[in-house]
Amino acid sequence: MPESHDEQEIRDLVAQFVEGWNAGDGDLCARPFAEDAEFTAVTGQHIRGRDLIARGHAEILSTVFRGTRNSATVNEISFLRPDVAVADVTFRIDPIADRPWIPRYSTCGVVATKDHGRWSIAAFRNMVPFERPVAGPLDKQTREAAHAAFERTEAVRA
Repeated sequence: MPESHDEQEIRDLVAQFVEGWNAGDGDLCARPFAEDAEFTAVTGQHIRGRDLIARGHAEILSTVFRGTRNSATVNEISFLRPDVAVADVTFRIDPIADRPWIPRYSTCGVVATKDHGRWSIAAFRNMVPFERPVAGPLDKQTREAAHAAFERTEAVRA
């Protein structure tokens, strides 16, 4: 099925965020966000507003994440309504030898909304998956599916 114009615009929001990250530019990172957007970082920090998103990214991109390269794969986009979509995104930061604490990847839930004909990110929930014992058959099945999806995106990236 061909991708819709709205789907492409949502993918472009993610691409703009990555472009800002790779440029080390907090303002550019925050540009695709709504003025009152919510952002939850992999550390669990929660902030609200494009200005704080920009300032926070300017700070981390000039210090702990300075010089890193980020990439993203939009795994799926689901429309809850014609003007509200949820995207599942995998982010990867290229490893840097002197910063082994940088996670291999993160997974993110992005809520995008369309106001006055323009899409923006309303909520961004980023998390780093971790390993734990398997709870049961359903947990095993969904975990295997998640790992398979990750491996597919790794193969595309290579």
